[in-house]
Amino acid sequence: MSVQRWGLNGDTIVPADYDGDGKTDLAVRRSSDRNFYILNSSNGTMTVRTFGIPGDMAVPADYDGDGTAEVVVWRPSDGTWYIALPDGNYSAHHWGLEGDLAVPADYSGDGRTDLAVFRPSEGTWYVLDIVTGAISIKRWGTSGDRPVQGDYSGDGRADFVVFRPSDGNWYRLNSNDGTMHSIRWGLAGDLPVPGDYDGDGKLDVAIWRPTDASWWILTSNSGIVTRAFGLSDDTPTPNAFVF
Repeated sequence: MSVQRWGLNGDTIVPADYDGDGKTDLAVRRSSDRNFYILNSSNGTMTVRTFGIPGDMAVPADYDGDGTAEVVVWRPSDGTWYIALPDGNYSAHHWGLEGDLAVPADYSGDGRTDLAVFRPSEGTWYVLDIVTGAISIKRWGTSGDRPVQGDYSGDGRADFVVFRPSDGNWYRLNSNDGTMHSIRWGLAGDLPVPGDYDGDGKLDVAIWRPTDASWWILTSNSGIVTRAFGLSDDTPTPNAFVF
C-alpha cells in the first residue's frame, strides 16, 4: 500500500495519464479556482492548468491519440466540449444537450477518445468521432442507469454498458459482435468501479460497497476477488468518471 496526500476537501478527483508514461497520475480539479492540479508520476513534478468554469464536468482522456491525456471539460448547460491544447489555447466541439451524461471512450478503436453522451431521457448513446466526423447512435439503457462504458470484450473498442442501481444488473452491448450480455453484480447503494483488475486487457465488472468499504470484483479470467479497503466516506478512484 502507498499513501499520497494530494488535494483539498471539496476537490474532484480526475485521475488520468497526463504525462504519457503509461501510469495514471494523481489529479484533482478545484472548482473554486478552476484549476487542475496534476502530480506527474514520471518525475514527481506538479502541473497546474486553469480550465473551464464552475459547473463543467472534467473528462480528461487521450482525444488526439498522442498517448497522453488532455485536460478536457464538458459543459452540461450547452453541450460543449472544451479540449485544452499544449499552446494554451483550446478547441471546442458542440455535442450533446442539457440533461445528457458525458461518456467519452474509444468506441471506434482508432486509439483516440471519442466525444459521446448518454441521454437518460431516451436511453440513447450519441458518439462523435472528431477526426472523421462519423456519428454512431445506439439505444441501450433506461433512465436511472449509470453508464460504465469501456472495453469489456478486449477488442480495442469501448462497449456500451450500463449499471442499473435499482437491481444491481450490468447490461452490456459488445462492440465486436453486437451481442448482449447481462449479469447481476451489486446491491442498491453500491458504486460501480469497473477496471482491468487482472491485467488481461479487458475491463472487469466490479462494485465498491460503501457500507463496509468492500470491493467485489468479477474478473474475466480468475473468478471473484473481494477486498476490504478504504472507509465508508471515501471516493473509489475507478468511479471518478461514472456520472
